[in-house]
Formats: sequence, C-alpha cells, structure tokens
Amino acid sequence: MALAHFPLTSSLKIRTVLRERYRKIKPMTATDFSSTRVDKNSLPASGGGYEFYLDESSEIDITGTPDDLTFPRWMQVSHCDDKRTSLVLIAGESIRLTTPMDVAKDTRLFIRYCAALPSISADGLVCEIYFTELGQEDSSNLICTLPVLGGAQISAWRMMELDVSFLSQRVGHLQVRCQPGPDGDPSGDWLAVADLSIARVDRLPILKARSFHAMRLKNEIDHFSSVYRHTMYAVEQDQRANMAEGSVKPVRKLVQIDGADEGNASSTHLEGATALPGEVPYSYALRLLAENIPQVPPNFAARLKSRSDKGGVVKVLSLCSGAARIEASFAAQVGSNVEWSLLDINVDLLGLASRQFPPSVKLDLIEANVNALKFSGEKWDVILCVSALHHLVELENVVKFCHDSLNEDGEFWSIGENVGRNGNRLWPDALSKANTLFEQLPEQFRFNHHTRQLDCAVPDNDYSVGCFEGIRSEDIEPVLDRWFHPEDVYRRNCFLWRLVNLAYSDNYDLGKPEDCKTIAMMVNAEVELFAAGGRGTELHGVYRPRLFRKHL
Repeated sequence: MALAHFPLTSSLKIRTVLRERYRKIKPMTATDFSSTRVDKNSLPASGGGYEFYLDESSEIDITGTPDDLTFPRWMQVSHCDDKRTSLVLIAGESIRLTTPMDVAKDTRLFIRYCAALPSISADGLVCEIYFTELGQEDSSNLICTLPVLGGAQISAWRMMELDVSFLSQRVGHLQVRCQPGPDGDPSGDWLAVADLSIARVDRLPILKARSFHAMRLKNEIDHFSSVYRHTMYAVEQDQRANMAEGSVKPVRKLVQIDGADEGNASSTHLEGATALPGEVPYSYALRLLAENIPQVPPNFAARLKSRSDKGGVVKVLSLCSGAARIEASFAAQVGSNVEWSLLDINVDLLGLASRQFPPSVKLDLIEANVNALKFSGEKWDVILCVSALHHLVELENVVKFCHDSLNEDGEFWSIGENVGRNGNRLWPDALSKANTLFEQLPEQFRFNHHTRQLDCAVPDNDYSVGCFEGIRSEDIEPVLDRWFHPEDVYRRNCFLWRLVNLAYSDNYDLGKPEDCKTIAMMVNAEVELFAAGGRGTELHGVYRPRLFRKHL
C-alpha cells in the first residue's frame, strides 16, 4: 500500500534548518563503534538467490546529503528500550543498494526503523522504499510508504516484513528515502534504520542475525571474559586450578579446508532398480528413497502387536479415520484383543470402514467434528492419526484432547503426516532444488495430467486457499512439542513426492529401464538435499504425553 507523495519544501529550506540545529554535531563513522570488519564473502553461502543485510560493511550509496552539514551517520538510538546501532538518514537523503537485486520467488524484505531523535517535527517523517529497474533509472517504483508520527517519540521500534516476490524476473536497485512529513517541516527528521535485510523467506532469520557481526562479537568476548572472573564462578575455578596445578597453554587456530563437502551426501548413487510387481512410480520412488536413508520409520503394526501380546485389552482411537484402510491392515495383524474406535465427521466413510473389520474385532464408530473435540473422560492406550493433522484448523485443541485422553503409558502416533509448508507447498530450498532438477527432465516427464499442459517448473500453488489442504502444516510439530515428547520420529521426502505424484506419475513406465533411471536420478537428488539439511515433509512419529506433577 503506497500513500500519495507529500509536497516537499525546497532543498534550501531543509539545508538551512538542519545547519542551524545540528551544525555542531561531530560525525560518527563505523570505526567509532567497531574496529573490526567482517568479510561477508567468508560467511557460509546462501545456496542461491539475492541476499543483503545492512551494517557498517554494506555496499551502499548515500545521496541527497546537504553540503557542509555534520551529523552522526551511525549512532545508537538512546530513546528506544533496546539501543540498536543504526544508520541515520536525514530528510532529503536516500540510500541505494549498490549491487542490483535479482529477486526470486519467496523473497522477503525486513526493515526495523524509527525516528533517530527523541523528538522530531510535528508533522513527522516518512520512510519510503523504492525499486528502480535496470535500464529505467528515470522511473522508480514505490514499494511502500512508512510514516513516523511527529513530536515526542515512543520507545519502541517499528518493524515491517514485505513479500517482494512481485519483483521476480526483474533486476534493479533498492532505495530507502527519508522525507519530511506532509507539511514539509524537516526539523529533527532523522530516520534510524537498524535492520534492512533481503533474502528468501527461509534465509531471512540468519541474515538478520549476521548484521553488525564484528560489534556483537567484540561485545560477546568482552562480556564473557568479565563474567567468568566474577566471584560467582571465579572461586570454584581458582580452587579447581590450584588442585590441577594447571598453567596457561598456547592457543591455536582451526585450519579450515576450502571447498569441503558440506552436505556429507552419500557417495552411493542409484542407477535404477527393477520395479516390484504392481508397483507404481510413486511407491517405487519412495521405496528407493527409504532404502537409501539409514533410519527406518516406526513399525506401528509391530508396536501394536507387542502391546497386544502382553495381555489385556488394548484400546485404540483413530482420529479422522475415513475409510480406515491403514487401521484395518493393522487390525488384521494384531488380533481381536485390540478394540478400535474410529472417529470421523463423515458417517458414510465410517460405514465403509466398518466393513473392513471382521466380526471378531470390537469396533466403536464415533461421529464427531475433530476440531471441536472435548475431553469425555474416556481413555485410550493409543491414539493415532493417519495423514490428517494437516487438514485441521484447531490443532491445539485436538492435540490437547489426545494428551488428556491417553492412559499413563499411552502413545500418540502420527502416521504419514504432511509437515511441509502451509498449503501443501514445498519449503523454499526444496522447491529450488526440485525446479533445478525438473527443468532438466525431458518434456514427456513434465506433462501435467491435471492441467493437460507442459510444465516448465514445479507448481507451487497454495491449496489451503479453497480448502483445508495443508491449512496449518507448519504448526503441526511445534504444537505436538507443547504436549508430547518424541519417542521415535522419522522424517523424509523434501520434494520427491511432488515429482512423482498424480500430476506426473503416469508419465513413467517402470517397464522401461530409462524411466527407472530417471526416477533413481531424482531419488539421488532428494537424498543429497536431505543429507545437506533439507527438511523432510513426510512425518512418521511415536509420541508420549508430557507428565505433569500433581499439586503438592
């Protein structure tokens, strides 16, 4: 949202007012608060995409500075609760990022700003952010306008995170301008910018943390060197040193190897394998993936049978059971002393599910809206949910219900859950890897059977827009962690499933060795990303309730 441009006073008036008010202030340079510079090129690589963060070593151009005016370019904002070191712009000035931005999808811009002085002009100031495309320097595009109210300032910083993906496919320069308010009064209109970071959304947190690295590092070293000389630690340390009769030893620096393999990916690469009878491309790809991940998923059927073999009745509740295919397969393996409760809002599917269980199995069918569950006093030994949590809105309510409805030694099982990005999307690093791979595939493997079109990139639609598909996928694991401890958790599948799902599965003929090799090639890429820290979107997990102490 952009506000209308405000009328500006002449540059002569701005210069005159500022000279009269701030002529005697001594300029502050970056070296005044940090004598050490950090080479940004020495930091770990981003893995692709444009990145920028503001600090004293940033490559920026500053324009619009009045002649013969001295003021602190870098300063700590004293009237804010946390006195952050900030770049100061006065009314009429702007900063321009020297390196052109090449924006990709999922790119975010974060800015933390406020008035640099405790009091500014009555009409306030305006922070404007522009983008100027290369070759169109005479025409700047206003991205946003961020006004700061005038007069005495509050002690809080203002923060804004903007999705600038709309600039994708365009290359240009970003510019931040400080302008006086609507009345054109520039008196005291100093803008402090403490943070300005631009990166892919998953990279933004680390970019925020990297700013002012040298200053933070110096302060950190000084702080802890002082702390561990305090009597709280020093007495014990001195006693231990006297007993050990130790002495100060020489210190060495760690020698690092440039170009070392950071991913530690497996050196074994698949060339393809014979498909099993009746196997489809999707299950074939996931079988190859499972065989090349050292960890194995929980064996839920064996776990349930082990409980059953101990004697007594084992009560199981399945949430959002639907047609209960997985539950029925478990029931066939564990015997009749396991009692099953199937809960779903769809009565028709509950009827379909009941036909899959033999008469010898005790079956309890429950019609209920899982989002509105309330503790009923009934307890189960196992509560499970098969690939349904990512369709739920009231996750906190559902997970708490499960926690409260389990016996003391009970378990919650999450089977085949989608814990990827909201809306059934891939995480940005996985999407980037998938597209790099997808673009190399021959056309016959990129035909989309849903749209009947040839895809140039992996679709990245947010499916939660029109339904509950992946409505809160990103929240599933954090919510589980609030009420449960993980007992056995297995994750996999960063992006592979998107390349062999219903849209593309029919493009492959497992009777052709070259098609099998293509799928194996995709599995290799998936394993490499997973080994390099890629986030699996498929979760299989066994969880135990957190035990709360009774009131003393």
